[in-house]
Amino acid sequence: MALRATFTGWGKCVPPVKLTNADLEQLVNTDNEWIVERTGIHERGISHVETTDLAEVAARRALAAAGLETTDIDMLILATVTPEITCPSNACVLQERLGAVNAAAFDLNAACSGWIYGTATASSMITGGVAERVLLVGAEKLHWVMDYWDRATCILFGDGAGAAVLEPSENGDGVLGIDLGADGVAGRTMVFPTLGTRGRLSNVRDPFLHRLHFDGQAVFKIAVQGIEKSVRRAVDRAGLSLADVDAVIPHQANERIITAAGRRLGLDPDRVMLNIATHGNSAAASVPMALSDALDARMIQPGSIVVQTAFGGGVTWGSTVTRWGERVEPLGHCDLELPPCDETVFDLLASNRDFYAPLHTHSRAD
Repeated sequence: MALRATFTGWGKCVPPVKLTNADLEQLVNTDNEWIVERTGIHERGISHVETTDLAEVAARRALAAAGLETTDIDMLILATVTPEITCPSNACVLQERLGAVNAAAFDLNAACSGWIYGTATASSMITGGVAERVLLVGAEKLHWVMDYWDRATCILFGDGAGAAVLEPSENGDGVLGIDLGADGVAGRTMVFPTLGTRGRLSNVRDPFLHRLHFDGQAVFKIAVQGIEKSVRRAVDRAGLSLADVDAVIPHQANERIITAAGRRLGLDPDRVMLNIATHGNSAAASVPMALSDALDARMIQPGSIVVQTAFGGGVTWGSTVTRWGERVEPLGHCDLELPPCDETVFDLLASNRDFYAPLHTHSRAD
């Protein structure tokens, strides 16, 4: 049989501090019912540590699940849109933390589609003979770029990390079909201008520029159509039909987007993984955390046809179709946890509130 890349380990890391809808009611003009109706979110993680700290916990758990040592990995890919630094890459920082001395390492940015792009890259590296064991991580500290005076955006996003190990297989399992795409023209609908070299060097940061610019209505329409078409293409390239799909692991952007896309695809809701209620939108960390939860919930069985799909800034989109291998239980466990946090969620968000407050002084005075 053909050589394919198959998933052999998985894990996730969720921050211990939660931002609940009740907390948001104290920060912005909103309420629990309004948030849940529009997004399906009840709470989201807020990290007191850095992106790479989240990534390390998820990575070590995935390696333990695969029964591997860090030195067994020969490639490390870290998908993120919120790197703690740009050089060296977060992947290289993570490589040092793990002691993965035999691994090539690089970051990948396709926003919320980063995990799907990363899976496609890892699969290609394995089937092309460039790598044998790939550690793929999606990690985000999105709250750092959130304006917690803006109820349209701050209710959506959370922090976290997920990881998986991919290895070669000739048993018929593994990645069967891939679809990737992008539309730079539509990229203006989701922009993080903070993390780049645009503009002049300055000690002064403009809160209007250094914030998420997000057109929610436009994103909704593009996302539903984009996910549907991408899933159909990936399933077709795998030589399968939608009726063959056992589980769908979508990017947890918004419950209404997921529901609408699933309806257009004619999918049974029981086949579609949802964990957005407790995680929020965690960008590149979203799909791997949902994948880990789907395995824990036994949505995925040996031989299951699993679709992973995402849509994000860029605009980017992608889907993969995988026939799962024989193992759905981890070979080992890692007890590593994030350090405890002695701050409240309001303490963690205080600097964001202070930074963006000048944008909202007028509206608060009214």
